[in-house]
Amino acid sequence: MESNKEVQSWTLRYRGGFGFPKGDTIIAVREAIMKSTILAGAIVLLIATGSATAEEDSRTAVDLPPDVKTQFLEHMRTHMNALNDVVQLMAEGKIHEAGSTARKEMAIGQGHGFGRYMPQEFREMGFEYHKAADDFARMASETPEPPDAAGWSKLVDGLAKITVRCNACHAVFRVK
Repeated sequence: MESNKEVQSWTLRYRGGFGFPKGDTIIAVREAIMKSTILAGAIVLLIATGSATAEEDSRTAVDLPPDVKTQFLEHMRTHMNALNDVVQLMAEGKIHEAGSTARKEMAIGQGHGFGRYMPQEFREMGFEYHKAADDFARMASETPEPPDAAGWSKLVDGLAKITVRCNACHAVFRVK
């Protein structure tokens, strides 16, 4: 009969398969799965937001002056790139760096004055996006590296609060 120590050792080790090396700890396997889930969710969000054509597009059209439109769209691409960077940094376990990126690129105070051209609802949604990014940045800076399961859960929830704001705004508005 196996000793209690041998049973505990076996239960904490993964037996291999699904691309994970035999002998990895269950915790390492679980963390890898969570990181993969974060990346997959971000990819699905990116694909889902770009599927409607202009002819069937019932979103509110925001008419911007041509030079402002160009700058605004570039700024939105900057947000998408920053979000991608945050997800990648989280996948690499660089939680504090992910928070710093969110604060620098997406948090409150990173706007360029585009709100004056936007409907009130757009401005409110934009503020909520920047606030969610700021909240995520604060949470990430307070989370120990590497995060435990509860820490990962809070971080993913914080990231979801950002992406929900992105998706909501893209569902309601389009640039004309």
